[in-house]
Amino acid sequence: MRVAIVYNKKNTNVINPFGMQNKEIYNPKTVKRVADALEAGGHNVEIIDGNMNVIENIRAFLPPVTEGEKFGLVFNMAYGIQGESRYTHIPAMLEMLGIPYVGSTPSGHAVALDKIITKIILQKNDIPTPNFWFFSSADEDMSGVEYPVIVKPKMESVSFGLRVVHNEADLKEAVAYIISEFHQQALVEAFIRGREFAVGLIGNDPVEVFPVLEIDLEGDPDAIQTADDKKSAPRAKICPAQITPELEERMKDLSIKVFKSLGLRDFSRVDIRLDEKGDIYILEINSMASLGSTGSYVTAALAYGLDFNSLVNRMLDVATIRYFASQLSDTAQSGTSKKYQRRLSFEAI
Repeated sequence: MRVAIVYNKKNTNVINPFGMQNKEIYNPKTVKRVADALEAGGHNVEIIDGNMNVIENIRAFLPPVTEGEKFGLVFNMAYGIQGESRYTHIPAMLEMLGIPYVGSTPSGHAVALDKIITKIILQKNDIPTPNFWFFSSADEDMSGVEYPVIVKPKMESVSFGLRVVHNEADLKEAVAYIISEFHQQALVEAFIRGREFAVGLIGNDPVEVFPVLEIDLEGDPDAIQTADDKKSAPRAKICPAQITPELEERMKDLSIKVFKSLGLRDFSRVDIRLDEKGDIYILEINSMASLGSTGSYVTAALAYGLDFNSLVNRMLDVATIRYFASQLSDTAQSGTSKKYQRRLSFEAI
């Protein structure tokens, strides 16, 4: 199968730099590792930069399908270059072009990337999540906030801008920083003292769940991981987490519920905090879980029995099945022409 890996090499090659610039870029070594895994799986792979030339380059590698040919697919690793809903850019273009791809839809990414909307949906679905407030200005009334709280940008990932504060003066300073640095609203969330976990998901029907992974906070219930921490002094990971089977099952069930409530597909990672009383709180879900070799998602997949090559090819398989399995089944049952069956054929099925 032809597989185009699309990612953003750097935040350039746009018509104009405009709006919020992306700070999240895949390590080229990880992208190359994904390409090697797909090639080991028997696929013809091309790496394409997700900039303003992406449509032209995808068309060259994945031309229109004619009778007897097989569909290609995009393995989307593009975080986007700029703008608020940057995760949505490549998936939206691919849907316009009629190209199948790995990962969630534009709407799924948009909802998951917006932490405020995510939390509203979680609350509506009776999924436990920390109490929260949000502010567009440091001059707004903050008298109702209950401390301690953790402050973060509403539409970022990789723990950019995280800060725990204990009083209104520090809160106003943190909110002002988020608005100035990230050009977006600040999410202020009740800080949950305790332990931190991550749950990896893969598939659609059914959704498979990796073993629960714990971020080793070394017994400090007040510890957090900022973006700088992840780069300079990443926390150790414990997988499977040392928790009771009942607690693990509860975390897994909630993670699937989050995944489905937000309309996500193929793969994701749910971040969880467990307080000192044993109550679970969903922090967020990452609809583009990192494939970095030491990241939580890859580590949990390995504990599940999937080495890196197997994980990457499984991700491709679940997208392939999602796009084509039902059509092939319906075609066989309805006796539709062999020509149509050939057009839906896919090497991975």
